[in-house]
Amino acid sequence: MTKKPRRPAQLDADQIEAIEGEADVAYNSELAHTSAQALVPMGRHHSGEDPETFKRILALVDEEGVDVIAESWIRSPENTLPGILWRGYLLREWIRREGAEVNRRYEASAEVLRRQGADGEQKIAMTPKPGTVRQEWDSVLAGTYEGDFAAVLTDSARLTNFLGEVDPVWIGTGDHPLATDVTRRDRAMLLTSAEFRAAGKLATDGMLE
Repeated sequence: MTKKPRRPAQLDADQIEAIEGEADVAYNSELAHTSAQALVPMGRHHSGEDPETFKRILALVDEEGVDVIAESWIRSPENTLPGILWRGYLLREWIRREGAEVNRRYEASAEVLRRQGADGEQKIAMTPKPGTVRQEWDSVLAGTYEGDFAAVLTDSARLTNFLGEVDPVWIGTGDHPLATDVTRRDRAMLLTSAEFRAAGKLATDGMLE
């Protein structure tokens, strides 16, 4: 079940001060894209935005944390910048909150691959550790990442595929804080991996907006 946004997220130039106002603000696609572009400026959408609005959003994230805007991305499709940031946010939060479980699953997957010989060892070597992926998303979601965003998406795709080939379940119970339509799908880990990979291709082509 999709989580209901906990806080309002009216971040256009005229309404950003109202973010602590009423709790039930309707989903706004323009808001989702504007807040996403403030963190990861890219594509044609970014060129038409007001730099001052971006500055105010980044200041808000710096002061309040990314949670204040992240849930504006919930309904965005996976082939959009806000949609893939929502998936990155969920992955980062899962690694942060469930670090021991994530590491256990990583080691279990590595053990399976080691039994496959050289091919398995190569896949292990190519897969980033959960802590590395978390650090990348920490920077992205703070608006401070200066590298190639497509590389973050590739790393995220590799990690989720690595985990999903052994256990494709992401969040197993509906009462988990990160239980959403993304994390509770059948084969959620593998589906999300494919979405990260496809978004990485769009980012490389300059078409992720």
